[in-house]
Amino acid sequence: MDILFLAFANDRDNPLPALQREDETIYSLLAPRQAQQHFLVHRDSFTNLNSITEYLDLYKDNIVVFHYSGHASPGNLQLEGPDAHALGIAELLSHCPRLQLVVLNGCSTAAQVQGLLDKGVPVVISTYAPIEDQKAAEFSIQFYRTLANQDTIEQAFEAAKGKILTMDSQVSFHRGLDVDGDGADSALWGIFWKNDPSLNLEWSLPSIPYGYSSGEYQPNLMLVDSMVNALAEYNDPIKQIKENESMGVEVGILDKREAILKALPHPISEQVRKLLVPESAGTNSVFYDKPGPDRLRQMVAVYETITDLFAYIMLAQLWDALNERPTLQITDELRGQVKQFLTLTPQQRRVYDFLPLVRNIRLLFDKENIPYFLEELSHLRKIAEPGQPFYEAWHFMDSMKRKIADAMPGKAEADNLCIMAEEKLAVILGETGFIGRYTFASVKNITVVKSRQLREARFKHTIVRLVQRFVGLAEEPQIMERFMDNTSVLLLREQQGGPKFLNLTPFVIDENAFDEKASIAKLHFFERYAKDQDAYAYRHIYKPSDIPLVVAKQANYLVLKAQFDAFAQLLFHQPMQKAI
Repeated sequence: MDILFLAFANDRDNPLPALQREDETIYSLLAPRQAQQHFLVHRDSFTNLNSITEYLDLYKDNIVVFHYSGHASPGNLQLEGPDAHALGIAELLSHCPRLQLVVLNGCSTAAQVQGLLDKGVPVVISTYAPIEDQKAAEFSIQFYRTLANQDTIEQAFEAAKGKILTMDSQVSFHRGLDVDGDGADSALWGIFWKNDPSLNLEWSLPSIPYGYSSGEYQPNLMLVDSMVNALAEYNDPIKQIKENESMGVEVGILDKREAILKALPHPISEQVRKLLVPESAGTNSVFYDKPGPDRLRQMVAVYETITDLFAYIMLAQLWDALNERPTLQITDELRGQVKQFLTLTPQQRRVYDFLPLVRNIRLLFDKENIPYFLEELSHLRKIAEPGQPFYEAWHFMDSMKRKIADAMPGKAEADNLCIMAEEKLAVILGETGFIGRYTFASVKNITVVKSRQLREARFKHTIVRLVQRFVGLAEEPQIMERFMDNTSVLLLREQQGGPKFLNLTPFVIDENAFDEKASIAKLHFFERYAKDQDAYAYRHIYKPSDIPLVVAKQANYLVLKAQFDAFAQLLFHQPMQKAI
């Protein structure tokens, strides 16, 4: 089995906190992959001359990554006890035939790097000058976080570089074949390679479990178990399923699937349905319940639907907050993030990370003591931190989104990524199961009901409740004592005295809510604003590859443009076309 050798030159009696944190965090990032038998991690937290030489020799046939964190002098790596001569370490590494990468996260020299390259090490990442312990730790942590998400060496280096530049924009980096080239000796970090970078820098961690046979993986088991556990708290039929199983009553997978799909809001339910239920057999059928590129793409689609919804929910509540309190202090950073979000091209949206936008809106609500409409966000706030399983799962799925946007992996790699993606998606769905407490509804029309015998007027709503029915989404009349917003998609939270709602339109719309003759819902997510055309593009939630719905000057959609202008006026203090 492939081995990752992690050596940390810490002092056992007086450990450096930053080095200890680097050690513990990197191991926590790699441990789940080790548990899946993708590789072994040899972790030497207090490495010394004897241990580093002994284990480099013992594991030489299987080492693929060697990482050293600590301090170094021109010819030595500083260890606990006697230092190790860099030349001797390079000699030992030269006997590791499968070695792909050496990381020297300490003050190394051009001679050390060149010595490793001369001994045949394909890629070396090193530091060239004394670096603050905190920055050194953050670089390594981000590098291995990205590498653990199945990105390449090059992508991991760029991610770590980006992390450091957010901390200090003056830090310099070097890339290239020439260790002694211009700028190399002035850079704090460098990445160097021996031969063709297209071969060496594209390497990623092993993703196939040791001794794994593709027939052992049973798709959807992790997803179903996670969703049953998460939704039971909010859904009585699923709660009954869980209770029955706890008493030894066997519940069929079909019953579980149906209960799960009915419990989830329809935008999410429809995407999950494609994973759980195979399409009807036929010449052009696509099956998502089998590992491969199509299933991987669909799991990313589920993740994207969840992130899209969270972003639109937060933007919708931001609008309400600004409407109620126009003097809210919005930071320039948040305004810039919203402006960027509104104008993302389709290509940019495929790799966009929604988390910073959601986080900054949440921070505004916290500062201004505005209760979350999604009350459970207070729980997500605690687990959406680096090192937490939810954060790492979110980060992994985001890296998968970027990966397939760049190029879909081949069948063999996609098969293995499906296992990892299902595990991470199960974590996300498990922690966001509270969404089953909320209902999505499209309100097409509202009429006043008032006759002589009624002391108070009531309001007849023509509503399409967006829940999975397996026979389509049909409209139904509902009479209420209070009126909601019409031609809108609402997020409903049942509570004493009637449902409380958050209007998601114009970020989420029902195209057929603007057509009196249409009787079923046709949902779209906002995609982008095109300033040159003063038009808004929407994509079909269930068929994202369809031609976008473009809202420009059509009379029946003018209300949507008016709503966006009102939002821009509140946030940017001018209409959309002038604000963007």
